[in-house]
Amino acid sequence: MLRLAPLIPAACLLLLPAPARTAPADSNTCVDCHGDVLAEAGPDVHRAAGLTCVNCHQGDPSVEDQDKAMDPRKGFVGKPKGWAAARLCGSCHADIDRMRVINPRLPTDQLAQYRTSEHGKRALEGDQRVATCVSCHGAHGIRLVSDPGSPASKGRIVETCAGCHNSAYMRGRSIPTDQLAKYKLSVHGQKRLTQRDPGAPACSDCHDNHGAAPPGVSAVTHVCGKCHVTQAELFVASSHAAHFREADVPPCTSCHNHHDIVATSDDMLGTTPPGTCSSCHEPGDPCDRATVAMKRSLTALTGAIDEAKTSLDRADRLGMDVERATYDLGAAAESVVRARVVVHTFSEKAFEKVIAEGREIASEVNKAARAKLAEHRYRRQGLAIASALLLLFAGLLALKARRLEKDRGA
Repeated sequence: MLRLAPLIPAACLLLLPAPARTAPADSNTCVDCHGDVLAEAGPDVHRAAGLTCVNCHQGDPSVEDQDKAMDPRKGFVGKPKGWAAARLCGSCHADIDRMRVINPRLPTDQLAQYRTSEHGKRALEGDQRVATCVSCHGAHGIRLVSDPGSPASKGRIVETCAGCHNSAYMRGRSIPTDQLAKYKLSVHGQKRLTQRDPGAPACSDCHDNHGAAPPGVSAVTHVCGKCHVTQAELFVASSHAAHFREADVPPCTSCHNHHDIVATSDDMLGTTPPGTCSSCHEPGDPCDRATVAMKRSLTALTGAIDEAKTSLDRADRLGMDVERATYDLGAAAESVVRARVVVHTFSEKAFEKVIAEGREIASEVNKAARAKLAEHRYRRQGLAIASALLLLFAGLLALKARRLEKDRGA
């Protein structure tokens, strides 16, 4: 270039492109302009794994010229949206060989699951505002899901989902936006948001994570059954299951609601408010009469347990050993729980069998407690008689001693 310079007019030299200024091979010129982004983001799992800006955004971080460093011809990606964002994350997270080196414990099917989700389907159709990986995990400062600071963690996932599923963001879309308001009122929401119970179900527990699917009639039982296993199995085997399928009615949510899932109670049985059977049954029909009988049986069982507990408490206060009887009464309390679960069989016979077992246990415990009370009374009576005999004996001894003293004095 220096040899040809004298042959080129000086004016033309101004039109020649300036040679690219190349930084050291191991440098990252991205941080020269965007260092504040990294500083504000904080800890990041990708940075900890040794990844840099170029691994996601590509381009040429060794060139100081901004236009050349972010040249699309070098594969530079700025802020991808929609399917482009999911595909970018999937370029690593769906690559088994690459993930085996970075973190072999991480699954590599997230992108495949995302394709099946409502979010993924909309992204593939070109929706640029649909939720992608970065919507839930963030773009920079990404943390492990087990980290409480991650927006996808168990403690923050509800707020993260609500960040999109609100009236402002969903404006113009035919989708409800009252999920969070209802969830806050539900038994699940109260445990998760108020009591901070990490085991309480959140959005992702029912709708899944990467394969987030909208709730469907045929899937509701399977979704609820992930936690409420016994109830789901009993319902599927019940006579009502076929009726729900034929009517194309979702089983669990028809009685327990959707996002505003109410705490269960015995009052839910029956057709009178707050009973939930009225949506299918009329007052006085066979099913209504069966639920009335079930409530009556539950009341009788809980009454028998309370009576036995009262007797045990009295015996315990009197110092009697009631440890074994108290332990046995726990089985009667378990019968109450079992009976409320067996309700899902919609079989009065199966229900009454559990109730009968519980009442028998409560009756036996009550008998044992009363026997302890009788034993205490017997001991008190025996102690009173013994005390009287001792006093009588002491009196006789005193009288004898006085007579001996008189005899000596005489």
